[in-house]
Amino acid sequence: MEQRMTITFYEETCEKIKERTRIKGLTSIAQCVRELVELALKFEEITEKSDSKDNENDLVSLLAELKNLLKNNLNWSLETRFLSRFLIENHPNVSKEKQIEVLQKYKDRAQDLVNGLLQEIKD
Repeated sequence: MEQRMTITFYEETCEKIKERTRIKGLTSIAQCVRELVELALKFEEITEKSDSKDNENDLVSLLAELKNLLKNNLNWSLETRFLSRFLIENHPNVSKEKQIEVLQKYKDRAQDLVNGLLQEIKD
């Protein structure tokens, strides 16, 4: 059963969520927040169970669940990328040079954003 909630974030956190939503190509900020909450709950569950005797087995099964979540997200991202590429390549009024330029521009932008996010995680 779903329930609605109102949440307030600090401006910095809100901007990060908006950026993540854009980078991941999610349909809404709500979807992004739901994914982050699910990941946080899984992480918390892993942390809580780390004290149990069955630590290794629990950790393996939770990591498998986390892997499945990431796999679904990766599949969606790649589907979106392939669709975008198809649409650009099959646009009748765009030259090959312009197609290559557009694809390279957004590839570079995506790589810069991902590298920036990963750098924030390291720091």
